[in-house]
Amino acid sequence: MLNIKKMMQNLYQLRDEDFAKYHINSDPIEGKIPKQIRGKVIRESLDCGYEEARSLMGMVELPNGVRDIDIVRLAESLGISIKMKKAHNAMEYIYFGTYEEPGIIRLYQDNIRKGEALVKEHNIEELIGINLEEVVLAHEIFHHIEARKKELYVNSFRINLWKLGPYTHRSRLICTGEIAGMAFARKLLNLNFCPNVLDVLFLYPHNQMQAERLYQEIIKLSKKDYE
Repeated sequence: MLNIKKMMQNLYQLRDEDFAKYHINSDPIEGKIPKQIRGKVIRESLDCGYEEARSLMGMVELPNGVRDIDIVRLAESLGISIKMKKAHNAMEYIYFGTYEEPGIIRLYQDNIRKGEALVKEHNIEELIGINLEEVVLAHEIFHHIEARKKELYVNSFRINLWKLGPYTHRSRLICTGEIAGMAFARKLLNLNFCPNVLDVLFLYPHNQMQAERLYQEIIKLSKKDYE
């Protein structure tokens, strides 16, 4: 079994596009996403996240990201209410942040603190000095923006699910919002790594074997070739 430091070092080398392949594969209707458009879906979703971060940074005059201000105050200025919770784990999923209307973000501090403890215990240099709570909060801020800007790519893009006569039933994808959310957080916080490395980090204290399985899946999917 790989230790968490080695997994983090390897994940740290992946591009945003590589993690996006994992999100595509995890979408509930992944089988309906045509192979020939997956690369475009990834690029458009990432661009959506980057652009929304740039737009927000421009509004608060922060060309280099929000490192110089209080991201909690930034969230509150957008009408977001932040609730701190101890933990919320369901079945095989570990929650570290959730968003729900009307503008409520819940941060699960126990799970985040366990991740921070791992960083210190294993001296994961890439994450030392990074406020993990801020990374989680930034991702959830995007979902607040996503809920209010229906014109965003992640809201307007649809795929065909089935057809009956002249009628074609179309659906949006969950993965586009997740891909854009990670890109938004990375750009907003001026990070030099993809925030999705935290998926493995936060899972590790609860289930090391499952964390390694997730790591292996991300690495395997990163090698897929999407045009």
